[in-house]
Amino acid sequence: MSLKKVLPLIGLCFIWGGYYVASQQTVKQMSVFDTGIVIRFLTMILLIVIMGARGELKQLFHVRGVLWKLLLIGCLGFALDLTAFIGLTLSSAGTGTALLKCDILFVNLISCLIYKKHFRGIEWLMTLVMLFGVFLVVGVDFRHFRVDRGSIFFILSALFVSMNAFVIKSAQLDQKNPQSDDTVAFYNNFVTMILFFITSAFMGTLGQLSRLGSSPGLLIWSILAGLGQTGIYLVYYFDLRHFPVWIVKTFLLLMPIVASLLVFFLFGDRMTASEMIGAAIVLLGGFGMLLCERGKIRKGTLLEGR
Repeated sequence: MSLKKVLPLIGLCFIWGGYYVASQQTVKQMSVFDTGIVIRFLTMILLIVIMGARGELKQLFHVRGVLWKLLLIGCLGFALDLTAFIGLTLSSAGTGTALLKCDILFVNLISCLIYKKHFRGIEWLMTLVMLFGVFLVVGVDFRHFRVDRGSIFFILSALFVSMNAFVIKSAQLDQKNPQSDDTVAFYNNFVTMILFFITSAFMGTLGQLSRLGSSPGLLIWSILAGLGQTGIYLVYYFDLRHFPVWIVKTFLLLMPIVASLLVFFLFGDRMTASEMIGAAIVLLGGFGMLLCERGKIRKGTLLEGR
């Protein structure tokens, strides 16, 4: 596979890693609900500008027969964020971050059950190897690893992430009314923003939005997170359209490594020996996965949706 074909997948890891770092800094100064409102409001403005420049705004009203899918995508987007937040209130962040990477296993299972994708033993082995590497990168202590109430919510979040990927692709490739990437992204972002606003009002945290005017640092991180979220929508949906979901998810296992490197260079946080070993395992697992698919790559069938 040429670098040109792989670049969108690699770029997505850097965009998502940067978004993770920026949003983490924002959450430190504002509630997760208000953070969701701000990030998605900025993203909505950027999407409107981008779609306006491309002459795509009229497509937002041509969603007959697909509107339910677009609304479902937004609801799942909100659900995956909400369950992850609840998990953080009940369990450790290290265990939670590792469990969120279980989405690659859910994608494989959904691919097998719904799309009749047949994975060879070596492909499952490489997937598990990469997942083990991610566990090391995020610093999970396997001696005390256990499934508690918080872990259940993290696993639910990973499930919502996986389900959303398939619904997104279904809307993109709908037989009667296929939707553009930007249209799917807009509805996803808009519905999620509305749900965050309703939740914030219910939780009584809307007043924290005023902190944006008094904290330049918070404003900068929020803008960077908004840019990152927009980049995720644009590149992630492009990747989902052109690559099988499980390939996209496999490459996204590199995202924690990117985030760790960014945190190191920006804040001086060093990776432990365990994290560096985990990073190497993830990279080797990814290389092994690509080797397993070299036949499809040569035949040009790797981009098939199923």
